[in-house]
Amino acid sequence: MPSSRLLRLEDLRRPPTAATARNPELRTRGGKIGVLAAALGRPLKPHQQYIADVATELNPPGSRLRFRYQLVIVSLPRQTGKTTLMRPICLERTLSRPGVQVFTTAQSGKDASARWEDLVADLSTSAVFRSMLSIKRGKGDQRATMPNGSFIAPFTPDKESLHGYSPELAFVDEGWAFDGVQGADLMKAIRPAQITKRDRQLYIASAAGDATSEWWTELMRIGRESLDDPTSPIAFFDWSMDPTLDPDDPASWEFHPGLDGLITIEDLAAEHRANAPADFLRGFMNVPTTTTSAGAVVDVAEWDTRARAELEQPDPSRLAVAYDVALDRSSASVWSAWLDDAGTLHLHVVRTAPDVGWLAPYLAAFISKHRPAVVAADDGGPARMVTDQLRRAGHRIETLAGRDYGTAWTEFKTAVPDLVHDGTPALRDGLVATVERRVGEQLGPSRHHSARPVDAVIAAMVAAWHATRIPTSIPIY
Repeated sequence: MPSSRLLRLEDLRRPPTAATARNPELRTRGGKIGVLAAALGRPLKPHQQYIADVATELNPPGSRLRFRYQLVIVSLPRQTGKTTLMRPICLERTLSRPGVQVFTTAQSGKDASARWEDLVADLSTSAVFRSMLSIKRGKGDQRATMPNGSFIAPFTPDKESLHGYSPELAFVDEGWAFDGVQGADLMKAIRPAQITKRDRQLYIASAAGDATSEWWTELMRIGRESLDDPTSPIAFFDWSMDPTLDPDDPASWEFHPGLDGLITIEDLAAEHRANAPADFLRGFMNVPTTTTSAGAVVDVAEWDTRARAELEQPDPSRLAVAYDVALDRSSASVWSAWLDDAGTLHLHVVRTAPDVGWLAPYLAAFISKHRPAVVAADDGGPARMVTDQLRRAGHRIETLAGRDYGTAWTEFKTAVPDLVHDGTPALRDGLVATVERRVGEQLGPSRHHSARPVDAVIAAMVAAWHATRIPTSIPIY
């Protein structure tokens, strides 16, 4: 395909937020990749073809390295055909000459294997390519081999996996799932394995990350910087919603390149209803949900002004105590709350500590000694096991029903300008890291999607909920 017919940025109906520009002076393998995609029954959409055209630009004959770009960073929202694009890229490379090694991975060895099986299934159903493949599915030795000896294989994303191999092409999917250490280990596996190859390339693709996605965040940074360096060996592509727009407004979704024939606005509307706000923003709008104090669910600056070094403890008849357990059971928290005579809500840490084994006996001893008016927990998380233990031991434990979870969270956030707390870092850090999810028609803190455990947040919220419902006078019958 002549270069004059290849796509330019200005040709795209849904242009990227940022992308490396096509150099029409350089040859590319993008045309061949487009032909192979069509032969697989999945013709490339405009954004896919543009990525293929630019990412596979070739250096002039005689250059030390064959490809203009050795690192290709692709930032795309979900349902834009990232893997559909990578299949013909991998296929073109293995068909280009004998003995080419292509390795692919994802967030875990299991995921890498599953993606490879999808690729094999795609090739196996093609009338053009199925007779060419030789498939091995041995444990630790999965590969799809072409008649010329070139192969495509999955690998586990760790620093030991590619010892003994020299892949010309490596592909990493779901880059957001790796933290800084995991990403560094992955690069220790890939870079040395490729160092002798003239036609080496590494593709890393992902939707936006969250607060744990240090590796992907750094890749996005260097990708953006590469756009200002005409000599950079990095190709960068990013399609994402303008973060100043409203992700709940369908007009903000028009950037999504999948709308060019892969999905519809109705599909995105269905995902908007089905996903928590942060999940939809990250996955489908491709906007990171890395939580900082500036973007926390409460005004952190205001929260800090409500801290008091010393809180006078109330009569136990006013005290509500609540506990919660981190989703991964790495920590647990006990919080107390009460209203003073003026009706001001107070929050005080009782204990927050690693692990969970200490929680039930600690609470049993605390209840026996202090006799608080209420001891409570959320009924929807891993603290239910502790609740069951305490109840079997004869203690009365109140629980926050699911229908009240969103209401309790709304009340908690609303109370921030007027409450008083003891300044415990665990609660502040938890609030900074909290990501909300939909609970019916309301929002509540998400254990699954927050950037760190939120047991302190949920314990404080539940304690506050019950403290505001303790009778202020003794009823007379």
